[in-house]
Amino acid sequence: MKEPGTPHWTSPNTGATNSSGYTALPGGYRMSVGGYNYFSTYAIFWSSSEDLTTNAWYRSLGYNSAQISRYTGSKADGYSVRCVKE
Repeated sequence: MKEPGTPHWTSPNTGATNSSGYTALPGGYRMSVGGYNYFSTYAIFWSSSEDLTTNAWYRSLGYNSAQISRYTGSKADGYSVRCVKE
């Protein structure tokens, strides 16, 4: 799911094959207190599942792993979204 190579991702960009046809780019996220983190190292996307009234689940792809991880984060933070056409 990650863009292969390192034009946008930090090296080593482990497991980046783009075999799914979706090219995730490492946009990082915006913190609720302002400022940005993880630009060029993580692609972080909201899911549609709520965890608590103040939190929701998100998925993360990192430069140093081929895995897609699942975490819960504050709804006040700014993660990327992916629109899916049905």
